[in-house]
Amino acid sequence: MVFTGSIESKITHLDIGMILSRNRIKYDIKASQIFDNLYIWGYRHLYSAVWHAIKAKKNNRMISKTLSIEVLLYAAAQRQIKKAFALLGVKETTKDIAGIVLGETSQQLIDASYQLQEELNLKANIKLLGDFTSKNELFIKLLRNDGYKTTDFTFSDIEKAVLQKIALLALE
Repeated sequence: MVFTGSIESKITHLDIGMILSRNRIKYDIKASQIFDNLYIWGYRHLYSAVWHAIKAKKNNRMISKTLSIEVLLYAAAQRQIKKAFALLGVKETTKDIAGIVLGETSQQLIDASYQLQEELNLKANIKLLGDFTSKNELFIKLLRNDGYKTTDFTFSDIEKAVLQKIALLALE
């Protein structure tokens, strides 16, 4: 399950970690993670990260020790946890977040995501995930820094590049 929203009050990394951990235990969640929405290129970005993380777990090829961190690494297309958190982690300047919750039943997912939204003091807004206009320039800059040479990036070009980076991490 994916959720997005605007942060209504400041929250620290320690608070986020405790909230996610407590939520995973309370609802027997397989994984949960939140990201700075500005660095998530839509639903397919998150879906691909989750899919690759689950596949790595099934094949005993995880980079990290937990599925939650594995999702973070794939979403950031990074092998190093510190770099992944630096890119996608919630910062003091983060206004909008995107999150995932992985579990066995739909009721479990709904309950866990509502509890997370309440504890994080989130104003839910699923439209944030599809707001590509505010992310376009940032992603073009990030892709150029990664060596992509195209001068004109379309929505499709950016999405393909993001998904390609995730897939390449899985091949390493």
